[in-house]
Amino acid sequence: MPGPSRAVLICAAAALLIGAAAVGVRAMWRSEDLDRLMRADPETILSNRDLAPMALKIGRNGFEHHCASCHGTGKGDPQRGIPDLTDRDFLYGDGKVAEIEMIVLHGIRAGDSKGWDLAEMPAYASLKPYAREPLPSLQPAQIADITQFLMQVRGRATDPVAAKRGKVMFKTSAGCWDCHGPDGAGDNAVGAPNLLDDIWLYGDGSPANIGLSIAYGRAGRSPAFAHTISAGEARAIAIYVASLARPHPGDDHAQ
Repeated sequence: MPGPSRAVLICAAAALLIGAAAVGVRAMWRSEDLDRLMRADPETILSNRDLAPMALKIGRNGFEHHCASCHGTGKGDPQRGIPDLTDRDFLYGDGKVAEIEMIVLHGIRAGDSKGWDLAEMPAYASLKPYAREPLPSLQPAQIADITQFLMQVRGRATDPVAAKRGKVMFKTSAGCWDCHGPDGAGDNAVGAPNLLDDIWLYGDGSPANIGLSIAYGRAGRSPAFAHTISAGEARAIAIYVASLARPHPGDDHAQ
């Protein structure tokens, strides 16, 4: 059977060259777009009618490729301690694009010296609850008392006497106040969650789930992408993530 004619081969080669040139042009424009994002104030990009659509398009693509395997559409998974990125409750920082960008680049407990790794939840049921400083182990009854106190601050305690004992431990010997604050409001400078609201990183806020966190500790991790993606892509992903928690038209919280 005769092979393809010379004319067909020439046309095929031309088509490949045109396709390669088109990919090159798209790559060039993508690089220029990312450069524009890096030159702009990250906190103003979402309100910039010129930059926002492009940033969100690139950021969504990056999020779906790098982040969605854990975060899904952004709603997270409380069974695995994956945060909801749409609820405007931030464990690390205040939700600024620059703060999210640092997490994308350097992660949380990811072994990157620039990442977040200031504290973790001690495992009070173990002999050595916390590697960074000495803390006492707690018996199941003591863990139950602290759990009742945490239920009490939200008006859900079922044993006021136990809650009173738990409050004393929370604010003294157990050392909980050191990260969560004496009132339990948390500290987003170290990633200590607010215990006064009804937003939960792990589980549903039931006594059983709270008790598990106190007993066995928590130390969630987010990977560092500094060596995987460009700085511009990290910023675009951060902008997209920030947009997930912004008020939208018709939202009851919109201002």
